[in-house]
Amino acid sequence: MAQIPSSGRAVVKSVVSGDTVVLRGRPVNGPPPERVLSFANVSAPRLGSAKEPEREEAFAFESREYLRKLLVGKEVAFKVEYTTTTNKRDFGVLTLAPPGLNGETNLTRILVKEGWLKVKQPEGKRTANEETVLLSGLEEEAQAAKKGIWADPSTTRKVASEVSDLRAFLEKHKKTPIDAIIEQVRDGSTYRVCLLLPWGNQYITLMLSGVKAPIYRKDVPGTEDLVEPYAEEAKYFVEVRLLQREVKVILEGVSNNNFVGSVIHPVGNIAEALLGDGFAKVVDWTLTLVTDGPAKLRAAEERAKGKKLRLWKDYVAKQRESDHDFDAVVTKIITPETILVQSIKSEQERKITLASIRVPKAKDDKEAGYNWEGRELLRSKVIGKKVHVSIDFVKPAEAGFERRECATVRVGDQNLAELLVSRGLAQVVRYRKDDDNRASAYDQLLIAEDAAMKAGQGVHSKKDNPLPKITDASENAQKAKQNFLSLQRGGLIKAVVEYASSASRFVVWIPHDNIKLTFLLTGIRGFRVGRTPSEKSEPFAQEALDYVNKKVLQRDVEIKVDSMDKTSGFVGTMFLPGKHNLAVLLLERGFAELHEYSASKTTFGRELLAADAVAKEGRKGIWSIKDPNESNGAEEVAVEAVESVQEETKEVQITEILGSGQIYVQVMGPDSKRLEKLMSDFADHHKKFSGPQHTPRNGEYVSGQFSADNAWYRARVKKVNQEDKTFQVLYIDYGNSEILPLERIRVLDSQFSTMTLPAQAIEAQIAYLNLPKAEDDFHEDVYLRLQELTEGKVLQARVVGRTKSTGSTGSVINVLLFDKDHSTTESLNEILVREGLGTVAKLYAKHFAQEQKAGVTDSKGKGKSNALASLVAAQEDAKKARSGMWRYGDFTEDD
Repeated sequence: MAQIPSSGRAVVKSVVSGDTVVLRGRPVNGPPPERVLSFANVSAPRLGSAKEPEREEAFAFESREYLRKLLVGKEVAFKVEYTTTTNKRDFGVLTLAPPGLNGETNLTRILVKEGWLKVKQPEGKRTANEETVLLSGLEEEAQAAKKGIWADPSTTRKVASEVSDLRAFLEKHKKTPIDAIIEQVRDGSTYRVCLLLPWGNQYITLMLSGVKAPIYRKDVPGTEDLVEPYAEEAKYFVEVRLLQREVKVILEGVSNNNFVGSVIHPVGNIAEALLGDGFAKVVDWTLTLVTDGPAKLRAAEERAKGKKLRLWKDYVAKQRESDHDFDAVVTKIITPETILVQSIKSEQERKITLASIRVPKAKDDKEAGYNWEGRELLRSKVIGKKVHVSIDFVKPAEAGFERRECATVRVGDQNLAELLVSRGLAQVVRYRKDDDNRASAYDQLLIAEDAAMKAGQGVHSKKDNPLPKITDASENAQKAKQNFLSLQRGGLIKAVVEYASSASRFVVWIPHDNIKLTFLLTGIRGFRVGRTPSEKSEPFAQEALDYVNKKVLQRDVEIKVDSMDKTSGFVGTMFLPGKHNLAVLLLERGFAELHEYSASKTTFGRELLAADAVAKEGRKGIWSIKDPNESNGAEEVAVEAVESVQEETKEVQITEILGSGQIYVQVMGPDSKRLEKLMSDFADHHKKFSGPQHTPRNGEYVSGQFSADNAWYRARVKKVNQEDKTFQVLYIDYGNSEILPLERIRVLDSQFSTMTLPAQAIEAQIAYLNLPKAEDDFHEDVYLRLQELTEGKVLQARVVGRTKSTGSTGSVINVLLFDKDHSTTESLNEILVREGLGTVAKLYAKHFAQEQKAGVTDSKGKGKSNALASLVAAQEDAKKARSGMWRYGDFTEDD
């Protein structure tokens, strides 16, 4: 740093001791030059150091304090009289501007007269000059008057340079303004401070709460110099205002071995001043500690941003979309941080992510309960209610994540994100200091999190919170029967609708008993909704489903259970708030048909009949395309038989591989062991069999002797060949077929009937694919590859839909197959496509392309069907690699 001349005028920057000052010149294109000057021919008591505080002499601190209060920040005249040759120290004289102090302007004389300096007498042959004689006379007067260092008794201040227990010290003095002196400015936001406590002086290092100035690190032994842009200017900015000034310090926290707090000068808060002039930025990690709250600091930073001052010279204000603020109704709680809302003005449905929070993981056994609590809290607070949405920022689609609108959502004055954070059901995301993509109420979130942490709320309680155990009363017939009577006798039961598969079929949760069940509306027939692209919905099925989702999804309702169906579902009436019967509302709009038989059995039959008449008369819904006078046939189909397909995963073994992707599977479970027992008994039975010859009919269940091993198996006759008296049979527990002569067929004893144990072979289709038929090229390759991938293995089959069986009155499950014991998430379907052994069915490929064009999914496949996206990607890989059936190029180009 440049040095000021040996004489002239300067400002006193600081006082080192009672006889030495630091002078500061005028700043020119940066921090000003400095000079350290000691008073000539006098000395003051020596101050102790941090390492050797015991070496401090009596009255040393008082001597320095007198001079500090007299000079710091003031302009003086100075002259260097001589410089020592050994340590290059400058000695000279300082002069105050007239009239000085009591008419005296020479500072050496003033200090000697007040008793704060000792006069050095000439040594050796040197004689005292006129000035020395004058100073000696002033010294004698001070001694006689017992001024300054000559007072009785002599004292040495109590001082501590370190705090042994920072936390205990903080708790004792926290939030209490303490008188202090800023002894050193390390950088714009870090200071060495002397606390003036009743027992003495305590030195600490203090970092400002809520702000961070650029780093200034110079001439530190063993550490590389680092001076960030504007660091010197920020340091100078603070020095001219605070260095060796008396301030109030408020201790607010601890960071490593330093205290964190606020410094209040009589003219204001230095943190606000730094931020307002662009010398510092707000930092989130200590912002919550600020005693006066974050609002003033944020406002000061915003002013600097607006003016593009210093650290913000390249700042570009964030552009907000035109529809960033709107009122909406919450239609669905997807997760505790993601909701669906419908704009009141545009009626557009938008997925909103609560900005700047992270919720506990639903798949983490230790946190799943908190995730569930957060979702339930939001559901109870805002589902179906009006909220105000302010879009804070938009995260573009990247790294497999879809585009997300991140917002602050309020119901009344309540910020939903803040509500979750305050209960410990969410944590606040930390950002880089230059990242403005954060919630508009980010500071309030930090404060709420700090309070939740101190109170040990939610995830901060250090307690595991697994997902609550909810009993599924519709899991099987036994559980349904166990719960039926209590539910039937319960009258109106409070419940929450978790899911709607159609307008008349729901999954509901009963909080009081912590059970969930399948619930069907009595008295009506709902329309079937297609669950796969290939499955067509009945007319008005989707409109009806949309209506009930809007009315009851995740809403509090009341249900009255009347009966049970054959699939462990509970049948009855559902009431919305206000005692509105949902079945009546559906019939009035033509979104369901009356089922006269079940309607006649309910106490609300007249209401249902009247609602049906209203819809028919007004030609609403289904009656706009159907003649109301025609029999709808609903009375022939019990409402209990209406069943929707929900995606589920089963553990299976493949027992038969046919062409075109058709397979048979056995579901692993209790029935597997029952089958083993049955087959053992079945073999014993046929060893002793002595019954007559039996000629079966088409469709009849029989015992068939398999030609490959001559063992007997349960079978069903699929075709009777009258000409040669042979029979085509399907082995119902394994899925294979063959043609048998009459002597290999026996009657099936009732003890082995499907009433004892249902057929174990389930017809399935490898989902979404076109695979070679038996007569096509590559059929054998597909067969062998499937055999290699599945033989002897337990697989996971994800059921994604059902289609009607061409060979029976039943249905075929469409499945995605996964190797249960393999770490990869790639399905067997995808492996076949990637190796060029199959193609994605054109209908599904076309549907996926339409989704991409419409923006429903991005290029990485995030959308309605991740599985379909993976299959389409695998097919593109197979094309490029010329794998399998693509070896001669794209054979679909002419389609």
